[in-house]
Amino acid sequence: MILQDKNTDVEQIGQLSEQAEFSIKASKKAFQILSGMYSDLPLAIVRELVANGWDSHIAANKKDVPVHIHLPNALEPWLTIQDFGTGISHKDIYEIYTKYFESTKTNTNEQAGCFGLGSKVQMAYTDSFISISITDGVKRTYNVFFNANGVPCISLVSQENTNESNGLSVQIPIKSNDFEKFQNATYRACRYYEVKPNITGGKIDWNIDKPNFVGSFWRSFTSLNQSFALMGNVAYPINIYQLSYENQDIARKAGLVVNFNLGELEITPSREDLTYSDFTIKALNDKIELVKLDFAKNVEDTIKTSPNLLDAMMALWKLKNDWSFLNSAMINGKVHWNKIEITEPRSSIQKIAPTLVSYSKNRWGRKKYSESGFAALHNNAVWYVNDLPKGCQKRVIHFIRFHQNADIAINVVEKVEMDALVKAGFPSSIFTPTSTLPAIVVNRGTGGKNSKPKGVINLYNSDGYSYRQSWESESFDLAIDTAPQYYVVKDKEGWSFDGGKLKDSDGNVLFHPTGKDGLKKICEFLGIKNDDVKMVSVNNAKHIEALGSSPLKDLVNSKAIKLDKEKIAILKSINQHTIKNVLKHKDYNKLSANNPFKIFIEELKDVMQYQNPLKNLSEYCNIEKKDLTFPSKMVELLHTSLDSWQVGIDLTLNAAVELN
Repeated sequence: MILQDKNTDVEQIGQLSEQAEFSIKASKKAFQILSGMYSDLPLAIVRELVANGWDSHIAANKKDVPVHIHLPNALEPWLTIQDFGTGISHKDIYEIYTKYFESTKTNTNEQAGCFGLGSKVQMAYTDSFISISITDGVKRTYNVFFNANGVPCISLVSQENTNESNGLSVQIPIKSNDFEKFQNATYRACRYYEVKPNITGGKIDWNIDKPNFVGSFWRSFTSLNQSFALMGNVAYPINIYQLSYENQDIARKAGLVVNFNLGELEITPSREDLTYSDFTIKALNDKIELVKLDFAKNVEDTIKTSPNLLDAMMALWKLKNDWSFLNSAMINGKVHWNKIEITEPRSSIQKIAPTLVSYSKNRWGRKKYSESGFAALHNNAVWYVNDLPKGCQKRVIHFIRFHQNADIAINVVEKVEMDALVKAGFPSSIFTPTSTLPAIVVNRGTGGKNSKPKGVINLYNSDGYSYRQSWESESFDLAIDTAPQYYVVKDKEGWSFDGGKLKDSDGNVLFHPTGKDGLKKICEFLGIKNDDVKMVSVNNAKHIEALGSSPLKDLVNSKAIKLDKEKIAILKSINQHTIKNVLKHKDYNKLSANNPFKIFIEELKDVMQYQNPLKNLSEYCNIEKKDLTFPSKMVELLHTSLDSWQVGIDLTLNAAVELN
């Protein structure tokens, strides 16, 4: 790849008497720096070697031939990357392949190489590897290794005649715990190659990602969380903040992969990132401006080919909500489906059906539902036509309030509006009469006020925002819903409850859970799920108990859980990390069984094991830290261990051994 040359203007000040050029000293340190400048080494190895192999295929006019990759596995623990291009002559192996910054590709934009560094990247991972080059019927095997001075060297191991085609193969030994890393790196490095490598030794699914939109020189993937510039089959992440403000939104949200010709962008020597020079920034912005125009046209074509007007409107509404850059200012002119203008889908529907009302759940306010004059166009929206003389709104609201789907929405139109929508292009099959909604069976209470439909009660769960005292309400149909495993009864004055009482060994109450956090801690202690417990009013408790739900307080009290106040006090006082280090120390086993320090540490070990089920619950127990009373020598040893880390532990155990 041709690098961008930058002319340097030098202004001389005064008379120069002497000058000397800087140079680089060949040393182990220099080679380590040059080969180890990659943040993701497995990815760099695969990326650089495959790119070199593909360059060789281009030079040999074999663009339809895949590179071969052998993935490391337990039986064959090596990575092999083999091309079938030109191979490297014995002379070039010694004069070019082994020289840093030496490259044959700096005068062409047909090949990605240019720095003369990529072929040496594996030197940062291994002390030695094998390269096999085939040229003109001769197969030569080379060993590349570090010599005694830490300088990389190459040595010809064998030479033989062969009928195999030209090419180069690099074989690298891989550590067993890196097998998966190299498999993932192979997918990431080669996912955008048009001609995918031939894989052996493992399996890679190249079809994980499917583009949502495809343009002439770009693709959009909603599965990507950023955009990439693709140059020479290498995907470079685009820093959106280097783009013009107008282009940041599409690069942030559309998951673009934009193709660039070799030499159109400047890159860092590691080929991990772009170099954001004025040259590169201009090239990125110019290309993304074209992407935006092409993207909008692509969206318009998708809308135009929708099978009906509603599908077209839903598709456009979703796209414009997901990608704010698709606004009317960006799209040239208006968006049409079958000559109907739908640039703003919900406004277009309102013009056809002006009395339409959309009902949906309201999850944020005190009101359980919300109304809107604009149609809901998401996937969970359904359409009804009103055929009731009265009571339509009440049926819809009750259906919405007690529906299990939190995203349910109902669009209701009159018969004449349904006919107009069908005439415009809506499918008639989507409309359901409101008379099919469940009729409201009203219980008359004091004062004749309406209540919920018969057989439906409220349960409350503690999920949601922990800083809110109130709990989340959910409807429960006694006829069809499954009762929770446990329940707590709501206090008439607030959101507290009786969840049972944990007591100490003397029978004193130490912990009485209340509120959301209290329920969470008691569930963790008992080993049950938070969602297995629901709150219910005192009047409705009998209903769910009849369905098999049990009071949580009975579970707590029946288990007769006793908290060891002494142990809780100790566990609040110890440093577990230090105690673990003492137990692992090489001198700990030298202590006799009756050694007072060992006895003390073993007691603390018991407390640590006791702490696991109490680690959160103990914070809510009204117990002070225990003063650790022990012989003065033990206190002194303990303080040394706690205060001085590893050095202190060494001193502690040396002193403790003397007490044997």
